[in-house]
Amino acid sequence: MDKLNPALAFVLDQGSGRTMIQLTDRATQEVVQQFPSEAALQISKALDSYQKGQLIHLKG
Repeated sequence: MDKLNPALAFVLDQGSGRTMIQLTDRATQEVVQQFPSEAALQISKALDSYQKGQLIHLKG
C-alpha cells in the first residue's frame, strides 16, 4: 500500500485572485484535496460576474 507523503501549500487562483489551500502528494505532485473546491470557485466566479452585471444595470 502506498503511503501518502503530503505537502500543504497556499496557492493563488489565477482566475479569481483568491487564495486556495492544496494538499498534494509529494511523490506524484497530485492534488489530493483543495479548499475551496473547484466547484466552489466556479460558483463564486459566477456570483461575482452576476453581481457586476447587476451593478451595471443599476447605474444605467
